[in-house]
Amino acid sequence: GKLIEDMLKIVFPTFDHKGLGFPSQYANVPKQPNTNDCGIYVIKFLEEWTEASELHAYNNEELLEIRRKLVLDIVLSNYNTKRDELLLKASTLTQRRNNPNKGKKKEIKTPYTAPSTEEIVRRAENRK
Repeated sequence: GKLIEDMLKIVFPTFDHKGLGFPSQYANVPKQPNTNDCGIYVIKFLEEWTEASELHAYNNEELLEIRRKLVLDIVLSNYNTKRDELLLKASTLTQRRNNPNKGKKKEIKTPYTAPSTEEIVRRAENRK
């Protein structure tokens, strides 16, 4: 109810509700540094929040790392019905090098044999 009242105040600046309304509390949360990571912030807040804790403000580099881990967790999840199909496709990919004169191809080895998401991210980043 309080959220609706707040929205009405924005849309209709002269709105003045005289009723008691619903009791509400607003969490003191840090603002995201960009316009596209609100979902990541919600996920991390749900993981970290307790009544006594202060929530962490993430920078763009940390958010990128969190996004990478979440994607890998989703792709590698046992609940992903397409996981084996995706891993098979990834294991057969080849990458063409930037030097077209030599015409060499390099096979991409799948990083998905790692036991943890952190190891997969580490392997993927070292491949640059």
